[in-house]
Amino acid sequence: MSKFASIQLDQIWQKTLTLINENAHFDDAVFNAWFKEDSSLYDIDGELATIIVPFKINKQIMMESIDLIQEKLSQVLDQPVSCQILLRNEVDLLQPSSAVRRRNEIMFEDKIKKEYTFDSFVVGKNNREAYAAAMSACHYPGKFNNPLFIFGNSGLGKTHLLHAIGNFVKENKPDEKVLYIYSEDFVTLLIESMKNKTVEEVKEMICSVDYLLIDDIQRLKQSTSQEIFFNLYNKLVSDNKQIVITSDIHPTELKGIENRLISRFSSGLSVSVGSPEFETAKAILQKKMEGRKEEIMIEDEVLDYLATRFSSDVRKLEGSLNELFFKAILYNPEKIDLAFTQEIFKENPVIAVDDELTPKKIKKAVCEYYGLTRTQIESKLRTKNIANARHIAVYLCRKHLEMPFVKIGFEFGNRDHSTIMASYEKMVKLLKEKETFQQALLQIENKLGIK
Repeated sequence: MSKFASIQLDQIWQKTLTLINENAHFDDAVFNAWFKEDSSLYDIDGELATIIVPFKINKQIMMESIDLIQEKLSQVLDQPVSCQILLRNEVDLLQPSSAVRRRNEIMFEDKIKKEYTFDSFVVGKNNREAYAAAMSACHYPGKFNNPLFIFGNSGLGKTHLLHAIGNFVKENKPDEKVLYIYSEDFVTLLIESMKNKTVEEVKEMICSVDYLLIDDIQRLKQSTSQEIFFNLYNKLVSDNKQIVITSDIHPTELKGIENRLISRFSSGLSVSVGSPEFETAKAILQKKMEGRKEEIMIEDEVLDYLATRFSSDVRKLEGSLNELFFKAILYNPEKIDLAFTQEIFKENPVIAVDDELTPKKIKKAVCEYYGLTRTQIESKLRTKNIANARHIAVYLCRKHLEMPFVKIGFEFGNRDHSTIMASYEKMVKLLKEKETFQQALLQIENKLGIK
């Protein structure tokens, strides 16, 4: 059995990955996707090293480069080793008890990404409340906002905030334990612990943490896992341990989650993360460009174009800039101007101008822009971000579809026509007074293909 501790195995593997990457045998995309993200060094027993990966495709790709992996790992260890690559579900076939224990350790290993910090998080109107709540959880754990429930559409920065909390705790409270775990990994951990009779050991490990950060709680749909999580949740809260949860929807909209859990999620603080408005989207692009400005000239109106077109999803926004730089390296223009940018993204789909515009399409576009769900925009909720989104959707239905207020009211939760009329007039006033609403309207109309 291995003479190396878990942290030593991880350090050895990270050094090996660095050497493999420096070899320039793979491009960055292949290396990050199939080597860096999902592989780990499970064991070194004599001259045999065991590497584990999650999927068959990972295993197949790594097996094609097994000689290079063995060479670099031997270099790090300063001794010759052979490697076997196994899937995680194959590990139990080796040594059941030690394998289970090792897998539990892997699930609890530090998965917090160093680059996701509060400093690298761009704060705007769409996420200011969530940012402040996350900071509060760091400074006053378990006291005021427990649990902290952050919700919003995919790609808007919820995971970034979880990692930022983790990094803050690691830097400022090194004696406290923080666990970041994806909900599906959490389910896997609990199912495996039940199968291998290590439930109490796993529960003890979870209850020992000071911060529990769970990503995408809507995927926690396995009933037995919910039962165990319910007990863990109560224990952590009673011990004033901070729980932070993310989801793509508000806790009251969760499906397949027990009511008692939903009730507890709702008892803390729920804050939404919406799509960034133009200024925030542009600030995100400028942040991402830090350190890259000397490589190639990029005109400011290009950032305006990207911020307008891709603001509904921060990942797509950042990805658009990466794609633009890649194409610039490929085609080598003197500078990245608007004409070059529009040519690169001309294939990206938007709703065609001649497509029939419907209230459903308008609501969908507005919800994507504000990071809301259709249920929210049609509900009786009157929080500021939901109300503003509803006002814009009502305005667009009236302006472009010339719908009567009674019919619009039916589309928005069967509201009275006078309420819809007031909503429309409210947006007319806001558009005259505030540029942010003018910009929001322009971006949504562009998304809908409205000229």
